[in-house]
Amino acid sequence: MNTFWAVHIPRFVIFYFILANIIAIILFPGGNHLDSTQVGYDFTLNFFSELGFYKTFSEDINFLSSFFFNSAMFLFVAQGFGFLFMPFFFKENKTSYIFAWIGAICIFLSTIFYAMVGLTPGDLYFNAHIFAVFTAFRLTIPGVLFLMLAFYFSRASNIYTIGAFLLLASVVAYMFFMGDMPQIDPVNDRENFERFVSIETLRLNVILQKLIVIAMLISMLMFTFGFQKLKKSK
Repeated sequence: MNTFWAVHIPRFVIFYFILANIIAIILFPGGNHLDSTQVGYDFTLNFFSELGFYKTFSEDINFLSSFFFNSAMFLFVAQGFGFLFMPFFFKENKTSYIFAWIGAICIFLSTIFYAMVGLTPGDLYFNAHIFAVFTAFRLTIPGVLFLMLAFYFSRASNIYTIGAFLLLASVVAYMFFMGDMPQIDPVNDRENFERFVSIETLRLNVILQKLIVIAMLISMLMFTFGFQKLKKSK
C-alpha cells in the first residue's frame, strides 16, 4: 500500500502532467502577455498556466487546452496524498521519520494550492491565481527542506539528499525571481502591464518557470526511487 501511493501514484501523476501539457500546448490557440497575434504556444513567452486560461490573449476560447492542463493540476492532489505514505519508509530512524512527516504534510498542502492554480484561471481570477501560485511554492520550500533532512538522517544514498538540496535552492531562487516581476493583471490592466513589463523580462520569467518545473518533476521522480531503495534496505 505504501509503495502504491508514495511511488506509483506520483510517477503516474508526473507522466500524466507531461502528456497533458504536451497535448495542451499543441491545442493552444495563441497569444501571449505582450503579443495577441502570436500563433500557437511559445515555450519561451507563454507561462504554463496560460494553458489553463478560459480565453487566451488572442481572444480565442481555450476549452480543450485548459481541460488537459487543469486536469493535470487537479491530479497533483493525488500525488500530495501519496506523499503522506512516504514517512513509513523512514520508520527505522526516529529523526528521519519525524522530518518525513513534516515534509509530507507540507508537500500535501502545497499540492492543494497547485490544484487551485487550475481552479483559478489567470484570465478570470488573477489575484486568486497569483495567491495560489505563490502559496504552493512557499509550502514546497519547507516540504523539500524536511524531506532533505529525512533523507540525510536515513540509510538512503547521499544522492537523494543532494537532489533535495538542489531542488530546495532552485525553488528559493525562483521565488526571488518571481518577486521581481510586477504582479499586474495583464487582462484587466493591460496598459500598465505593457508599460512595466518588457519582452526580455517576460521571456526570462517564462524560461525560469519552465526550468523550475522540469527540476521539480525530475526531483519528485528521483525521490520515488529513493523510497523504493529504503524499502528494500529494511
